[in-house]
Amino acid sequence: MKTAKCAAVASVILAGAATAVSAQGFDPRANCGDVLQSATEVEQTMIAAWTFGYIAANTANVRPVDGSNNAVVLQNIFKVCQANPTASLLDLVSASTSTAKAPAPADVTPGSEADARRLLTEFLDPNADHRALTQAILPTEAEISKVYSEPLASAMWASYSGQLGPDVAFAPKTGQTDLIVVYTTTRELFDRKPVLGKFPGGYKKVLQYFKLDVPIVRFKFVKPGETSGFAFDGLIYLDGRWVIMPKPWRAIPS
Repeated sequence: MKTAKCAAVASVILAGAATAVSAQGFDPRANCGDVLQSATEVEQTMIAAWTFGYIAANTANVRPVDGSNNAVVLQNIFKVCQANPTASLLDLVSASTSTAKAPAPADVTPGSEADARRLLTEFLDPNADHRALTQAILPTEAEISKVYSEPLASAMWASYSGQLGPDVAFAPKTGQTDLIVVYTTTRELFDRKPVLGKFPGGYKKVLQYFKLDVPIVRFKFVKPGETSGFAFDGLIYLDGRWVIMPKPWRAIPS
């Protein structure tokens, strides 16, 4: 008798779920403006999950699918769509992955200085999609927490979430066709090796928060023959991909 009742209840639940699912959905080939304007909360979750899956399938950028990351990716999609309301969701997401990091050549060790140079050289291509390249190296909250301990990790994520949006793009300035790379590890910085002097002074304030011994890079886009240029720091190799966590000292809780 109990088995029969359970089966009956299960049938009702499954029928209801099927009805709910059939009433929800979206077409990634439709205009993003039309899709997003009418998207329900359930459909927004679907859109975020679909976006994560598409990006993971076409690049090395695999992120956890959770409420926090869903909110970030939806915010990014809404902002990009506002500038291109007649473009389809498929076109928008495809564009963001079209110039994402290619697999490293067989003779380049992942996470090595050569690998970092290979990635950064892509930014020097005059035809590069700098927004797509930049978006592909933005960190997740979980990745920050693997490199920095609390309370700095949470503060960094809060700062990045508000600043590193869908329009953020790192790109060399006019005439900057060369690259300067300073490659080391967080261990060497923590041990205050001489290379620490080649990084911004703010890193001396965050050494106590380092959790992992991982590759870290400071780089500059410069004009040929020059040493001053457009400088960046905090490019870190973690879990099979490069991510950028710039200026961590700015997030140190007061």
